[in-house]
Amino acid sequence: MSNLISLENISLVRQDKEIINNYSLQINQKQKYNIYGENGSGKTSLLKIIAGITEPTKGEIHSNPSFDMNKDIFYIGHKYGLKNELTVYQNLEYALNFANNNHHSSIESELEEYSMKKYVNTQVRYLSHGQKKIISLIQLTLISNKLWLLDEPFTGLDKVKIDLLLSKMDKHISNMGSIVITSHNVKENFDNIKLC
Repeated sequence: MSNLISLENISLVRQDKEIINNYSLQINQKQKYNIYGENGSGKTSLLKIIAGITEPTKGEIHSNPSFDMNKDIFYIGHKYGLKNELTVYQNLEYALNFANNNHHSSIESELEEYSMKKYVNTQVRYLSHGQKKIISLIQLTLISNKLWLLDEPFTGLDKVKIDLLLSKMDKHISNMGSIVITSHNVKENFDNIKLC
């Protein structure tokens, strides 16, 4: 099992408030991590640091030479990263093109699996938050970056969708992928790491 990313003594200060204090984490291949804690504990900030969106105030981040921090990470935050003016299909097609992936035929089968096919030509602006989240999660399986970073991925999903997402996660792990999620509590079958 190879190490993808190492965070060493990471700290983050915002407006004189310490969000993360001297935190270290090693992300390995074929592992699922759940970083859990209360609101304001720094979970989202930590994911953004791993994704390269936020610079830590202190500490170092190292990656395996075979792991490209710019290409091998897929991050889904609370805003989902979708374009409101495009249809569902166009958003997914855009993601595939961005990743140089030509498997456009899999878009409709993924939408079918999540019971979202009827929205294929609907502009994303008209979808609910839960539906937008599903579209962003479909991007994961279409693009299949090595490391998935998911901020509270189960929030707003019903049990059927949660079970489907968990099975997609297991498949990603079996394909040598890695996953880091955030949540408010311990999750079964994850390496659970409390952030205080």
